[in-house]
Amino acid sequence: MEWSETSWVVRGRLRKRVLKALDKPKTATILSKELKTHRSTISSILNHMDDREIAVCLDPKQPYNRYYKRTKKGEDLLEEITHLG
Repeated sequence: MEWSETSWVVRGRLRKRVLKALDKPKTATILSKELKTHRSTISSILNHMDDREIAVCLDPKQPYNRYYKRTKKGEDLLEEITHLG
């Protein structure tokens, strides 16, 4: 695992919470309600996670209400972060 990815997630407490919350496919709206934060903030985090291949958009052609899920890399990263404490 690349430490730059681990560091990026850990530096943002909300990023860590989003990664943990992606236990099944969810939209930014669903996550924003679960995590009690703005949908636009969650959307931005999901876009960055998609760019870093930590999460993947399942329906990228949809204009809104896109579903995201953790990738294998995201699963490994979450396990790494969980073990770090």
